[in-house]
Amino acid sequence: MFRKVSISLSLLCSIASSISLPLGLALPAQAQAQDQAQAQDQAQAQDQTQARNQTQARNQTQARNQVQAQDIVPDQKLPLRGLNNGPLEEVVPVDDMSGSDVDPQRIQIVRPPLSALISIDKKVDSSLLDAASTVPMSLDDVVQAALKNNLDIGISSFNERARKANMVSSMGKFLPDISLSYQWNYLKGKANVPFGQSLEPLSFNNPFILTSAGFKYYGYRGGSVLFGALQNRNNFRAARHSKHATVSDTLQTAGKRYYDLLLQEALLQIRVKAVETSEGQLSLNKDLKQGGLATNLEVLQAETQLSQDRQNLIDQQVARREAAILLAEYLNANQGLDIVPNDLLLQKIRIVSDQTNAARLLQLAIDNRPELKQYEELRLAAKKQIVINAAKLQPNFAFSGNVLGIGETLSKQYELAPITLAGAGVGSGGVGVRNRQITALYTLGFNVNWNFEGLGAVDLANTYAAKMTARQAGLQQQQVLNKVTSEVRRSYLQTLKTDRKIEEAVAQVRSSNEELRLAQLRFQNGVGRNIDVLKAQQDYTSSLIEKARAIVNFNNAQIDLLHDTGLISSSTILSRAAVIR
Repeated sequence: MFRKVSISLSLLCSIASSISLPLGLALPAQAQAQDQAQAQDQAQAQDQTQARNQTQARNQTQARNQVQAQDIVPDQKLPLRGLNNGPLEEVVPVDDMSGSDVDPQRIQIVRPPLSALISIDKKVDSSLLDAASTVPMSLDDVVQAALKNNLDIGISSFNERARKANMVSSMGKFLPDISLSYQWNYLKGKANVPFGQSLEPLSFNNPFILTSAGFKYYGYRGGSVLFGALQNRNNFRAARHSKHATVSDTLQTAGKRYYDLLLQEALLQIRVKAVETSEGQLSLNKDLKQGGLATNLEVLQAETQLSQDRQNLIDQQVARREAAILLAEYLNANQGLDIVPNDLLLQKIRIVSDQTNAARLLQLAIDNRPELKQYEELRLAAKKQIVINAAKLQPNFAFSGNVLGIGETLSKQYELAPITLAGAGVGSGGVGVRNRQITALYTLGFNVNWNFEGLGAVDLANTYAAKMTARQAGLQQQQVLNKVTSEVRRSYLQTLKTDRKIEEAVAQVRSSNEELRLAQLRFQNGVGRNIDVLKAQQDYTSSLIEKARAIVNFNNAQIDLLHDTGLISSSTILSRAAVIR
């Protein structure tokens, strides 16, 4: 190239001299030729650099595709970022914790060993925490304990007994009233009486006994007795339905709290598994750093992830114990004992058939919900109160009879006494024998009363108030019906949603498990980043948690639907087959 440039310059000089051009015109042409030569050299160098970069990128892409496409088996040997070649052990096995390949929609619970838990305090056991010992319980045990010991059921039972006693009391008003009395007095002095023929006042210096035994039977009191008894019967029935509703609520809450405890057991196992995975990743990063194949940043990232998982494990240990305390509180059991579920398999349990539609469930709820029956009885009781208040505006009619005993002593006693009454003759005196024992006086009659308190305004206002209360009870009944309808529909939708979410959660567990496996393989072979492994760990742990929650939410939705239809009982909640079809 330089040879060509020199030849061109000599030619230009000869031409310039031959045509007698000035030297100043030849020099610019020579500089322009040199600039063109340098530009060609730079272009060739850029082409060569770009070709080398494309070749390197193509080689790296082929290496990544080979790692992603190859099917790794446990016996295959791969280099781990320049470390000694050896058999590759997967940090996370392909396990969705279902315990079976046949039914992945469940979780096999394995209680973690004590060494896998984190010591929260040196003074307490890592497993028991504040508890003294453990007590195993199954769902059947929880149901029976709830029916026997729950305080809400006890309170409702006493309320039912009180209402029954009120009903018996109102029924007793159909019977006559019996009155018995005994009165003893000592009389001393004189008294003018408006009867007899004696001109002198009566003198007393003796005891005086007055006894009576009688009855009073109300023949008519405006219907207050009859409708009062019917009202109390309605109130008793309402209390009985209220107790049934309390039992249903208790079974619902007890079952859901037991499943929550089972969920906390599963989450504890998942958190332990997450800590083990993070510990393995941290150990790998430290080995890679010692070999010069990882940075201190990657080690710190793994330590941060391990710290987060250990904090989550501490929270989960306490959450599991709190779930046991809540269950013991609801069962009115000793909270110092840690309840441990006997069921070690968290699985999907369908109590309501998937073939049952919403219309069928609503009809069952209307026929069986105790709350609807309770408020129907309360509405009828409120209507009867109208008649009871209006009865005071009507007359009362009653029969009565009495036996009176009047005298000085109960036994036979006689005394000599002067005769001053007309029986001995006026103005004459004498002495006679007087019996001091009480003597009988019989009375029999009837009475009619017709009273108007405040000219009747008081009773009229009370009657109007009773009518308004009856209308209010009707609106409350409609409100409860709307609430029941809403609960059934929402529980039905919740069942559909949770059933579908279980399938999605199972798919999420499988995909996140494979994501973590591939992320670890890519990182070990130098084609992946540590942050990808950490994200895959979080995704895998979250997917396991979502699967456990999806199963428990489905079981709780089934219990809610069973409760909302009014068919929940100790037998139906323990059923492992569909009881509503």
